[in-house]
Amino acid sequence: MNRFRTKAVATFVAAIGLLGVAVAQAATGDTLGATTVTQRIVPDSSSGFNFLTTAPGENYTVRDGSEEGGTALGTAVQGRDKRRTSISYFGQLTDFQLADEESPLRVEFLDPQGGAFTSSWRPGEALNPQEEDAMIRQFNYFANRPPHQAKGNVRPSMDFVVNTGDISDNNQYNEALWNLQLIEGKTVNPGSGVDPSSSIGTNPLCPEGMNVLDSADPSLYTGVQDRDEWPSPTMGYFWDPDQPDPGPVTVNPFVDWPSYPGLMDRAQRPFKAAGLKVPAYQVFGNHDSLVQGNAWGSSIFNQIATGCLKPINDDSDNSGRSSNPLLNFVLNPNFTAQDLLNIRTTEPKYFMEVPPDPDRRLISKKDHMNLYRSTGVANGHGFGFVDQAERKASNGFASYYSFSPRPGVRYISIDTTSEGGTVLVSDKGNLDDPQYQWLERELKEATSKNEIAVVFSHHAPGSMTSGVPDESAPSCANVDPAAAPGCDGDPRDSTPIHEGSDVAALLLRYPVAVAWVAGHSHENEITPFVSPDGENGFWSIRTAALADWPKQNRLIQIFDNRDGNLSLFGTVIDHAAKVEAPAAGTPAANLGTDELASLSRAIGFNDNQSGGEACAPNRCGEGEVEDRNVELLIEDPRKPRANLNKVTVTPKKRQLRAGKRFKLTVKVSNFITATADAKKVRVRVKSSNRRVKVKGQAVISKIQPGGTATVKIPVRALNTARGKARITVTVAGKKVTTNIRVIPKKRRR
Repeated sequence: MNRFRTKAVATFVAAIGLLGVAVAQAATGDTLGATTVTQRIVPDSSSGFNFLTTAPGENYTVRDGSEEGGTALGTAVQGRDKRRTSISYFGQLTDFQLADEESPLRVEFLDPQGGAFTSSWRPGEALNPQEEDAMIRQFNYFANRPPHQAKGNVRPSMDFVVNTGDISDNNQYNEALWNLQLIEGKTVNPGSGVDPSSSIGTNPLCPEGMNVLDSADPSLYTGVQDRDEWPSPTMGYFWDPDQPDPGPVTVNPFVDWPSYPGLMDRAQRPFKAAGLKVPAYQVFGNHDSLVQGNAWGSSIFNQIATGCLKPINDDSDNSGRSSNPLLNFVLNPNFTAQDLLNIRTTEPKYFMEVPPDPDRRLISKKDHMNLYRSTGVANGHGFGFVDQAERKASNGFASYYSFSPRPGVRYISIDTTSEGGTVLVSDKGNLDDPQYQWLERELKEATSKNEIAVVFSHHAPGSMTSGVPDESAPSCANVDPAAAPGCDGDPRDSTPIHEGSDVAALLLRYPVAVAWVAGHSHENEITPFVSPDGENGFWSIRTAALADWPKQNRLIQIFDNRDGNLSLFGTVIDHAAKVEAPAAGTPAANLGTDELASLSRAIGFNDNQSGGEACAPNRCGEGEVEDRNVELLIEDPRKPRANLNKVTVTPKKRQLRAGKRFKLTVKVSNFITATADAKKVRVRVKSSNRRVKVKGQAVISKIQPGGTATVKIPVRALNTARGKARITVTVAGKKVTTNIRVIPKKRRR
């Protein structure tokens, strides 16, 4: 967690008048188009279950990294808001953890134990797809409405949205598919389960004699939040919105929660997603690659996922038993399907018998990327950028990539998944050595091209503490990858494994790295990292999860202040569903997608393990004021250099009669991210036809960053000219052409 809490921050807050942004409470519970600068969402004053309301927003905290006496990364120079130009603008989605909450591979039975297992189940997880759609709609609103303008009231357009991992919860194919459909605006069917008849007796975990629940209508919800289907009357831990308080049970944290009859069935219905209106790129998180974000995808886990036997009841606080055999199987890598069937024989009340679904199968990293490349969307949602040499060397498993949506900035997406998959260790991240070496090559190239670099990953430096090598999972050469998709498919040696401190030290060796944007911690947290010599550093920016309170993500704008410093603005946003959730007791059958997302937010605040009050006296996930809406200053690491990015010539073609002349118009642009004026720009012109004459050269004295200069080039066709001529204009190595067709001069009779 960020511990830079000092008076220095308060001093910078006072400087916020430079930004000229008004802070006021919104008049209604509408959230579309409202950032947390305008309004914040807070609990109301009701006792028991808290519904939500709005409070005044909070302005930007200006930070230079000098908190607690540290070295300043940059300088807040007065008047920068009048000078700044936009380098890039993007959105960060993170930690949806979209869960197939009916899957037999879910480990809800671990949740009552707390501690490391508090994310095993969330009371509102069935509403995650609708909530994700609401967040996508919010990003679409801000795509052309940035929180901050550049010099001259220029409104930068959003370049892309990046999802920094844990888009899925359990590494299942159907979860990955739903997320793809959400970002592409397809129809999403968030329910799972099919007719079990073809699986009974053929799937090892769908044995003969099963009484599969809801087999006549698998589209209904079948899981731990339906009390009518519980195998034991002592169970009380899981919130059932049909009947939150059934009477005396061993434990019930939800006794004062509201009821919403039919909610779980309603959550399974298909809906048409909005889809992101800007490019959407994906980064792998531990839940996208590992079973429940911890274990490599073995054949037994794959059998459980596609089978009919759902373990649900193990903890003594829930079942009254204390032997915990289901926990033991999670921790035992040699557990078999027969072992699970043996537990069922001894303790049948530990299980539900549910409709199976082949789409619950585990998915390898290669197959996940191929799914996202398969839809024809440009760049495969990021995975089309994977370097071909790395892809070949890794046998198709390399998932890291870089891209530059505009000149002057390089985004580097790394995969911090600890692919060895050791339970309670591999939820933390690391970097294998081939990827580490690739990352350094990217930083070197960014330096040579005078770019700034921003790193994306799921884990931030502080949560990359897994020393597990990839080879802790068996090689795909030794097992069937279709049966055990989590096998190690990269033939390269993963060692030495690099943890977060090692990767942070690498970034500090390259001043072009100005930010590292991540998720995983489910908390808003911003920390400065400074090189040992104090000469440079970068900002670590972590953003809260959509899966947990405060259900927020972030807009990030990068500006060149034209005074030797950059400003990175981070603006926290809530999703677009209204603040007011449906009233307690509302039948759920007719609730709209937006109302389900509103309800999910309220449930998230009240979650007894990760909700707003669970971390008292602080609010879980919110971070401190200096972790939310921020202006982060950092010295511009780039050298003064022009960037002649665009040359145009008009007309592109024309007819010219022999003996006549005209002027070509040549325009040369120095891109807005350039760090210096372009001076004495030479424009060279050449004709392919010796009878079509051009002025061979012109010189432009100066072009400012963001400016365009125009020169006129005379073109003359001699009286004897005929045929065609290609006029080639060359500026700073860039060539453009225009084509001339000569009309012969008329002969006098």
